[in-house]
Amino acid sequence: MFMFTFTRAATLSFLIGLYVGCSPVKFNLDDSKCKENGCIVVDGKYSFNYSATAGYGKVDILIVNDNSASMSFEQARLAPRFANFIGDLDSRNIDYRIGMTTTDVSGTGPLQGGNLISFGGNPYLTPKISNRVALFNQEIQRPETLACEKFIADWIRNNGGSASATNRPGYAAAYAQNCPSGDERGIYAANLVVKNNPNSFIRSDAHLAVIVVSDEDERSGLYGNQGYYLEDYDQPGTLVNNVKNTLGADKYNSFSVHAVVVKDQACLNQQNSQILDGYAPTAGLVSGSIGTVYLTFPNAGWGKVADICSSDYTSQLGQIRSKITDNIKDILLSCSNPQELVVTVNGSNVGFTTSGKTVKLNSALTPGTTVNLSYKCTSLD
Repeated sequence: MFMFTFTRAATLSFLIGLYVGCSPVKFNLDDSKCKENGCIVVDGKYSFNYSATAGYGKVDILIVNDNSASMSFEQARLAPRFANFIGDLDSRNIDYRIGMTTTDVSGTGPLQGGNLISFGGNPYLTPKISNRVALFNQEIQRPETLACEKFIADWIRNNGGSASATNRPGYAAAYAQNCPSGDERGIYAANLVVKNNPNSFIRSDAHLAVIVVSDEDERSGLYGNQGYYLEDYDQPGTLVNNVKNTLGADKYNSFSVHAVVVKDQACLNQQNSQILDGYAPTAGLVSGSIGTVYLTFPNAGWGKVADICSSDYTSQLGQIRSKITDNIKDILLSCSNPQELVVTVNGSNVGFTTSGKTVKLNSALTPGTTVNLSYKCTSLD
């Protein structure tokens, strides 16, 4: 996406047209729309003429954070690496929003059901929030995750000192009172955010990227067993279709989903050996699962994958960031199927293709390059 500023040429051509016109121009379009879209009405069409800056686009990044027990270690390890991720976006002058939801869709509380987690009173992070990195580090490490892990460890300590203590009467009810849902549903949560757009997080003119962070698969990999079948909103295809049908074809064309998950058996073995709250008898009590459903997206080319067992996420998150910033090199126009579209750099035409409202340049431009756009629309959408 490109930020734009209007040129004097647009205003000048409009004034000249009014002065030398041989006959009155019939305005059958609502020229009041130009006040918000930055155009003029000429010969019954919305006319645009403005400059854009390559690489300074808009992106809305939704992080779906697994807040169930066993995730505190991964959350703590991810926090400083995501700081580098945010720094990379800042260095490219990208207009971003970073929102966070959890994999818990079991209720309607502030941390459930596709609601956005507050960052110090802010519904999402932007480059204008000075302490955004500190707020991110604070919120990605979920207090309810730590509280749940401590509850499980304390229950075992107080009820026999072995994992079998979780079979005692009252544990399930106490778990429900002290823990987020252990039924992780990251895709379901992302679907809820797309459909409901809480806090108007998703902008119409920004690209959308989803990053799922979880040590278990959708529904803990138990689908097909114990009633944990994948419902419609758990399906990757439903998320793709919801983006297209709810947010539009242009959002669909630049949409991406990235997975920071358990990739293989070696990582799974590591996850299954973790202990909770530093108490050895909890080892293996909360098991992970390979992120098979989440991996559907990167395997189909929708995004990148990172191994949640990695000792250093810097390079892997860098690949995700690169995928996101590559997407926002496209130009989003104010209408679909623009007429008389001309794209120039330093007076020379630039090759491109169009899809809906999206202009894809044939070759990448250096961030900061000024691009001139001229086109006309019969309607604004």
